[in-house]
Amino acid sequence: MSQDYKTLNTYPIIKNFSAVQTWTEVLLPSKAYRLTVGCEQHDIYVSFTGSEGGSIVGIDKVFIKAGGYMELTRGRGSNQHSIIYIATKSSSSAEVTVILEE
Repeated sequence: MSQDYKTLNTYPIIKNFSAVQTWTEVLLPSKAYRLTVGCEQHDIYVSFTGSEGGSIVGIDKVFIKAGGYMELTRGRGSNQHSIIYIATKSSSSAEVTVILEE
């Protein structure tokens, strides 16, 4: 299920949600320049391409090991991604943490 954080504007923002083995779309606020993504218990994938509920196969993605977090920096202006996609590697459901900073 898509996570819509576009209207949030008090930073830092910490959000937890449940992800599955297909892409979960995360809509980002325009001022969130720095993103940190991770999952305490399960391996996950993160991508800037994909589609809500779509398969992770054949999509450019980064792998984040269980217990690890990865920081991503968005572009500025028209170079900025407005959506990221998150999926678990093998778990049917996992709690993912997203930290958004200005």
